[in-house]
Amino acid sequence: MAGFPKDDSDMIPMGRARGRGGRNKKFPVDPEPPLMMPENPAAGDAMPLGSSRGRARGRKRTDESEPLVGNKQVAAADPVYTPASTSARRELSPTEDLSRLSLRTRRTAFDQYIDHPWKDEGKDTVGKSGDHIMLYTNYFEVNLGLDQKIFQYHVSFKPEVENVRVKFQLITSLTEVVGTVRCFDGGILYLQRLLPREEVECVAPRAHDGTLVTITIKYICEIHKNTPQFLQIANLMFKKSQMALDMKKIRDHYFNLKLAIKIPKHRIEVMPGFATSILNYDGGNLLGIDIIHKVLRFDTFLDALYLLFESSRRNTEEFHKRAIKELVGSIVMTRYNNKTYRVDDINWNARATDTFEKNGEQMSYIQYYQQHWNITVKDSDQPLLVTRPTERDKRRGQKTNLYLVPELCVITGLSDQLRSDYNVMKDLAAITRIGPTDRLKQIQRLCEQLNQSEKVGEILRPWKIEISDKPAKIPARQLPAERLLMKTNRGEITKISYDSRKADWSRNMRNISLLNSVNMDQWVIIFPYAASQPSAELSETFTKVGKGMGMRIVDPVKVQILDDRNDSYLQAIRQNLNPRVQMVVCVVPNSKKDRYDAIKKCCCIDNPVPSQVVILKTLQKKQGLMSVATKIAIQMNCKMGGEVWGAEIPLKGLMVIGIDTYHDSAHKNQSVGALVASLNKECTRYYSKTEYHPTKDELMRNLQPLMKGALEKYYEVNGAMPQKIVLYRDGVGDGQLYTVYKSEFEQIMSAFAEVGVSNSRPGFAFVVVKKRLNTRLFKLEGDCQTNPPPGTIVDQFITKPNWYDFFIVSQSITQGTVSPTNYNVIFDDTGLQPDHIQKLTFKLCHLYFNWQGTIRVPAVCMYAHKLAFLQGQSLHREFSKCLSDKLFYL
Repeated sequence: MAGFPKDDSDMIPMGRARGRGGRNKKFPVDPEPPLMMPENPAAGDAMPLGSSRGRARGRKRTDESEPLVGNKQVAAADPVYTPASTSARRELSPTEDLSRLSLRTRRTAFDQYIDHPWKDEGKDTVGKSGDHIMLYTNYFEVNLGLDQKIFQYHVSFKPEVENVRVKFQLITSLTEVVGTVRCFDGGILYLQRLLPREEVECVAPRAHDGTLVTITIKYICEIHKNTPQFLQIANLMFKKSQMALDMKKIRDHYFNLKLAIKIPKHRIEVMPGFATSILNYDGGNLLGIDIIHKVLRFDTFLDALYLLFESSRRNTEEFHKRAIKELVGSIVMTRYNNKTYRVDDINWNARATDTFEKNGEQMSYIQYYQQHWNITVKDSDQPLLVTRPTERDKRRGQKTNLYLVPELCVITGLSDQLRSDYNVMKDLAAITRIGPTDRLKQIQRLCEQLNQSEKVGEILRPWKIEISDKPAKIPARQLPAERLLMKTNRGEITKISYDSRKADWSRNMRNISLLNSVNMDQWVIIFPYAASQPSAELSETFTKVGKGMGMRIVDPVKVQILDDRNDSYLQAIRQNLNPRVQMVVCVVPNSKKDRYDAIKKCCCIDNPVPSQVVILKTLQKKQGLMSVATKIAIQMNCKMGGEVWGAEIPLKGLMVIGIDTYHDSAHKNQSVGALVASLNKECTRYYSKTEYHPTKDELMRNLQPLMKGALEKYYEVNGAMPQKIVLYRDGVGDGQLYTVYKSEFEQIMSAFAEVGVSNSRPGFAFVVVKKRLNTRLFKLEGDCQTNPPPGTIVDQFITKPNWYDFFIVSQSITQGTVSPTNYNVIFDDTGLQPDHIQKLTFKLCHLYFNWQGTIRVPAVCMYAHKLAFLQGQSLHREFSKCLSDKLFYL
């Protein structure tokens, strides 16, 4: 890259990439033949479930076999082969060290189609409360030909073949042996014909270099109906069907590149696609389809480097630091093969003119792209991007780094600068936020195209797969609007309600006092000279709005600082802080992160006191100052230990807990785990505590002391232990359920034992909360589809057969299609009925004090997320225990 000097030493920035210019390097992407069969990234030498679980019973073969070259036999000995029987799930011994558990354990090719049973046999998991309604979903019934014979084979290659596409090419070359009707995922081959021998060896040339590869096909078993292998076949065939519709695979989903929408003024384009899966539900085998979008920038990675170089005033050291900070970690897409990669580093010493070995010859990157992709690399002096193999890549045999040419890489997603641009997000929302009617029409159109396409028919008919083009219609229930507890101006408890369609009670709160207000008799406001007038107006407005809420707010100690440097704010806080100060308010000129972090560290760790940071821009609109001051005053009341409103919760001795994790931005190998637990019947007062665990995953390894602290605090406040505990665990995917449950449940039971309630412990329910769903619900009103109202519950048809799970639509939105939240009860001995847990969950969605309306998850989950986010983004250390009984992190 012209004007971009190399490093002066052999040390690559951050110690990531290896090698210098001129050395041989592993080429980033080997030339790949056309994809012959759908690609499954999870495929490898995965063995079947085997007969030990009764999923598939093999039929042993005893024929003598000889290897084939094409369809000709070659003399060879037939090795003895016994089908392996592997367990679908790793069991733990009672004495196993839980610290060695990891969420990143290897999964077989079938794990995503196997659901661990989380429901007791015979347990009723369907509620009855509410008005019964009917909804449409984005699920379509799938009929599988369960009467046909399908045989499973394991395929191995010698020499080992790493590239999945090359594996597909080799299997395709054996059509005379395996037939035209086949399903291959890179390791497992499904056929509708029984090969003549239990083990067949064939030899075929690799297309790109002619190397002969020995392919061994070993018989495993005959597949029977209702096995996960059937679902795997259906999903692989459906992916192939999307390719037949000229859709292109990008990572795990398929997109229609021809329908990409360009937004030239923002230099971005949006590609529409579909997230699909065929799984087994209570309603049978269902195909779930949802619309997704991928955002690409017009600018290449090289363009981004040029802009940074110029904005760094061509200072090499500053440029390198900014590039590492702002660009490393981004996801790029190479348009020549539509693949995405994570940029782990930039090798400033490498160049596109460097060479690597290809088929025994030295070839430069420039030559490779010209010969194999007919692409001319224009800048020969640009550095190379480094992407390291993931754990999955390593298991598939890729051990070395890949190198990419920045000029050929397009950055995906939005930069922080674009995200903060209101006009960009507005124009993007107009494309991606599709309303219920249009969303369902586009999804149905895809199903119609699948059923009308002759190419798709040729793929699905041999496997007797039929897909309905009508969305499933399912039963649901709608709960009534909740009645919230507040106080009149005379101090009496009153109840307010709201419009069930909007789930917003901001107007209903006018002329009503907070449930439990905390007077601000001692507080400090700190501001620079430029914000002196707005800060004075804010203080006066606080006094006015406080009277209407039953909250006395006196004049503050006003501290004007000379400038807006971090040290000036910190010095002002320390000089004006004393034990009587209840709140510190800092008015800042902008949203500079390091200033915010410094203030929060000072007020949450070094000098524990509730604090509020206000950006000057929010105070400069005079007509909206009353509204802004009201929201800030409510927030400050919560931070000081007050309560805004409550919900009617009839359960006595109840404690609800929210748990979430967040990866610390300053300590890359550490994650923050946060626990927030209720302390009173109305679930309006909370105890909060955090922990650090060393590995970057969602598994909380130090949950026991957090749980113990919550139980002890509850006893301190109430004089008794809770009778029932409902724990909501956020941030856990389906593949992590068993590991998280096994570790965290035992830690919770251990905490019960430590506080002396193991023999008569409280009833306990462990509920996993999942927000990242492709499930959509639609309510038909007239000729249009609308969003279901808040309080809609679905616990049939699209729920899992072996799970105690349900969906709740708890929030109201004005744009796009609403997403329900899934709740999976993986343990429950509270004695509560499904109605009780569902109603409790909906009530808790009303208790997030930062929003005068319902939210998507129970408030304790949102509080836990806010706490983990604050500590992982700003504090990077545990906060002072003096603040543990306050919502200081709102």
